[in-house]
Amino acid sequence: MTKEPVLQYRSSGWMNSDGQTISTCLVYDPVQIELLVENPMRKQTTTSLVKVAIFRDNGILPDDKVKEESRIMTLPPLSNRTISIYFSPKQESGYHYTIFIEQEKVYDQPRKFPPRLYASRRETAIILDDPSNDFLAGSPVTLAGKLVSADTGEGISDAKINVYDIRHMRRDNLMGFGTTENDGTFIIERITKGTHWTKTVEIYAKFEGDDVYKPSTTSPLSLS
Repeated sequence: MTKEPVLQYRSSGWMNSDGQTISTCLVYDPVQIELLVENPMRKQTTTSLVKVAIFRDNGILPDDKVKEESRIMTLPPLSNRTISIYFSPKQESGYHYTIFIEQEKVYDQPRKFPPRLYASRRETAIILDDPSNDFLAGSPVTLAGKLVSADTGEGISDAKINVYDIRHMRRDNLMGFGTTENDGTFIIERITKGTHWTKTVEIYAKFEGDDVYKPSTTSPLSLS
């Protein structure tokens, strides 16, 4: 039985929403795989099932399949067509893809060139202001600051901020925590009780990071 002709794979690559070839992006950014297929037949219109599977790198374990999309494509003789497979990476990781035509693997993106895609979280910077009053037992201390995106300077909202005092012989002590406002600012009120502090205490603020933003920590602030 004569095998039906199938479309031929020609090229592919990662692109951003502006149509530029990329190897890196930020998590949740819309990206796409641009795939070019061709019908090499002179006198036959050809229909084939084209499938693209996207994988996330998983270290020494098998890579995780995060998306699979199939298209039935019909091309007239001696023609080609580019299709776009849209994708938004939801984790900081490397990504690659495999292409099948009529269930046969025709392309498996290599580890080097052309480059795979790496999605990273956004960098952050956190600022802790000097408190308006010293740490006196029983007196209220207000800790304020701001969390911003490092590349744009815009405030980051709804982020949890922890404030610690440094303990050199054991784990740092959590003094208080709060959540940033829409502009990235935060205010944490702490009532100090009887403590072991004598003259000074070193504190710092820390954002643990989340699925969009990377963690950041302030430099220690020494207070009386």
